[in-house]
Amino acid sequence: IQDWSKSDERLLQAVEQNEPDKVSALIVKKGLCPTKLDSEGKSAFHLCASRGRLDCLEVIISHGADVNVPDGAGFSALHLAAKNGQSECLKRLLQVKVGTTFWSVSEYWKLFCKWI
Repeated sequence: IQDWSKSDERLLQAVEQNEPDKVSALIVKKGLCPTKLDSEGKSAFHLCASRGRLDCLEVIISHGADVNVPDGAGFSALHLAAKNGQSECLKRLLQVKVGTTFWSVSEYWKLFCKWI
C-alpha cells in the first residue's frame, strides 16, 4: 500500500459527496492517482463504481485511470458496479472496454440483473 495522504482522503470524500469538479481539481492540482488503494483496499475509482457516482467516474476515466485495476479484494470496478446494481456505471465501464478476462459481458449483465 502506498502512502495515504490527506489529499487522497479528500478525493474519496469528493467521490462520496458526488462532487466531480472537486474530483477533477484534486487529480490535476495535487497529482493524485484515483486508483490508489487505502488501508482498507478501496480507491476513489472503485468507490465511484460501487456507489453509482457516474459523473465522478467520467472525470476519473477522462484523466486516464487504468479501469482494469482491482481493489484490495480483487474486484474490478465492473464487478463492483454490477454487484451493487449501478447500471449506468456498469454501462460506462463496458463502453471503455474494461478487460473481461474472467467473465464475458453477458455474465456481467446476469450478475447485475441478479442484484437489482
